[in-house]
Order: sequence, then structure tokens, then C-alpha cells
Amino acid sequence: MHIRYSHLLAATLALSGCTTTTQNTGPEAISKPSMVVNIPMTPVSIGCLSHDGAPPITSFYVQEPFSKQMLGGLSCGGSGAFGYMLPLTWQPGMKVKVRWKPNARDWIEKNTTIRRYNEAGDIFVHFFANDEVRIVSAARYGAQNPNHPILKSLTIAPPEEE
Repeated sequence: MHIRYSHLLAATLALSGCTTTTQNTGPEAISKPSMVVNIPMTPVSIGCLSHDGAPPITSFYVQEPFSKQMLGGLSCGGSGAFGYMLPLTWQPGMKVKVRWKPNARDWIEKNTTIRRYNEAGDIFVHFFANDEVRIVSAARYGAQNPNHPILKSLTIAPPEEE
């Protein structure tokens, strides 16, 4: 008799978990439209420059503007990442996270804006004293070129652009 009741109890419990709900077809069921916009991107290389007064950088990473992926390199002047996805045209408010490890110190992480550019090109991360960082895209001018957006001779970080 006890076995019969235990089977009945088990069947009741199992079936009670199979309840169905009615589909909501009212206005609440309509979801908001996606805010994702198709922005043309291009792969670029990424490198860095440690300005006078900044500590040597042993490793660095930069988040892509519209994703959570971070790419970087081993050291300034060393090898950098390839395939960093950058919008073909500059977008207002392109803030990205930069993470770097100064020599013999803990990791530092800051958000900064990619400076306005007219043509997408390689990304250069500029490290300055006082743990300041700036990012530029330079299509035609490397970090050593006098036409580069941030001159190598600067020792103080230029103002961050919005």
C-alpha cells in the first residue's frame, strides 16, 4: 500500500512541474528595438609609445570601441597586436578601456577617448607620467613622424578630447 501511495505522490509532483503559462500577446510582449547599429569597421595594428617621464611599459591592452575584446602588446617599442577593429570614421564618444602594466608595478586601468581622426589607421597608445594615457589613430604617420597627432617630444599628456 505504501508503494502505491509513494508512486502516486511522485507522479503528482512530477506532473505539477509541467504547468503551462498562457502566451502574453498584449503590449508588454513587444520588446524594445535593438540599439545595435551597423558601423563599418577596419582592422588596424596597435602599438604604444612611452613618453619621457613615464615608466617602461611591460604589457598593455586596449578595448575595442564597440566590443568587450581587448588587444595589446608586450611592451612599447616591441610587438603589438594586429586586427584591432576600428570604425572607418570617427564616432563621438568613442571611450575605451586601457589596461597596462608599468615596470615593477600593479596593473593600471583607465578609460580614455580615442582622439578624433579623419582616416582610420593604426592605433597608438601614448603613455605619460602620472599614469596618463591617450589614444590616437594615425593613418599615415607613425609615432616617430613629426606629423603624428601626438608628438614624441611631449612630456605632459595633452588634454583629453571628447
